[in-house]
Amino acid sequence: MGCSGDDDTDPLATPTAGMTAGLSGTASDDDDSDTGEDRGEDRGEDNEDGTAEGGQDDDTDGPAPDTGADTGDSDGDDSGPMIPDGPWGACAEAVPAGSPTPPAAPPYSGGTCPAIAPGYVTNFVAGGNNREFAFVVPSNYDESKQYPLVIAWYHLSGDAQEFLDTIGAQALADTTQTIYAVPQATGNFDFVWPSTPLDNGQASVDLAMFDDMLACISEQYSVNPYCVGSVGVSAGGLWTSYLGQQRGQYLSSNVVISGGHPADIGWWGWSPSPHKFASLVLWGGPTDELIINFHAASTNLASEYAGDGHFVLRCEHTGGHGVPPPDVPGDPPPFDVLFEFFLAHPYWVDNGNSPYLTEGLPPEYPSYCAL
Repeated sequence: MGCSGDDDTDPLATPTAGMTAGLSGTASDDDDSDTGEDRGEDRGEDNEDGTAEGGQDDDTDGPAPDTGADTGDSDGDDSGPMIPDGPWGACAEAVPAGSPTPPAAPPYSGGTCPAIAPGYVTNFVAGGNNREFAFVVPSNYDESKQYPLVIAWYHLSGDAQEFLDTIGAQALADTTQTIYAVPQATGNFDFVWPSTPLDNGQASVDLAMFDDMLACISEQYSVNPYCVGSVGVSAGGLWTSYLGQQRGQYLSSNVVISGGHPADIGWWGWSPSPHKFASLVLWGGPTDELIINFHAASTNLASEYAGDGHFVLRCEHTGGHGVPPPDVPGDPPPFDVLFEFFLAHPYWVDNGNSPYLTEGLPPEYPSYCAL
């Protein structure tokens, strides 16, 4: 997380290599990075035609994602990088008969959704507040196909666009054929997201952001409602733990990295989610502590999820509050499995029918992950 405002206190700010096929790190901190009001200026400088670079064009009629013409084909030629021609994993499978149906995305609180284009989205009104978020779609996006959607929440002192840049989001979107959105924090909370005793009375602010992003992205892009997930790191991990309780009806899976549910007095209570989504809870063992005891918070969350009937994969490494090192020589990059977990657990996969229960964990999972 951590729980102080010093940019140098969060070990999760150190990125790692190997992020082509999955998330292998977290956003890096930069004392000189822009925050607040000037972010839109730096990322949305006007082009000659009056549109905002990487932002939104008020005159556009809808999304204008890259068609992928310059990224290579999926038929095996050598003209460019190979990218799949559509979503893959269980999220691309037909919905089994009798499966639970996710609710429709909530209505947009602002009436008519503003147009959303890939890049850095500014002037997005959510719950009455002017908000921003970073947004990436596969280069070969095809509206005739449905795409999984991941909404990610970064750590303390992080930044939405920096987070996506650090993880190589475009390559990640192309490889996983998934849409990614990362909200920018309001800057009004002591701990980035309202998920601590100091701020959780204002949780409606970012719950509205989740609702309105889901509403407008689903309206303008072909989102697979059976594959909508949340990923959170540190402070964002605390928030996505809370989000799983409050908006679990929309989630197919929830990935919590050094977050959890602190049991100390003053944190939020426990309200079981009406939908039993799959959850991956990853943390750094007994030394995962940065003002907050993330070891206790993570084990507590995993137990609560399991007790409520969720399928839970626990990944406890030994690296403390930071990027986990391989515990065994030959282990894969520690975070490469996060989005594989997400794509393997669509909405209809509950505690009783995860493929991992019958087939075991895929070999690419680190040795410290256990059912």
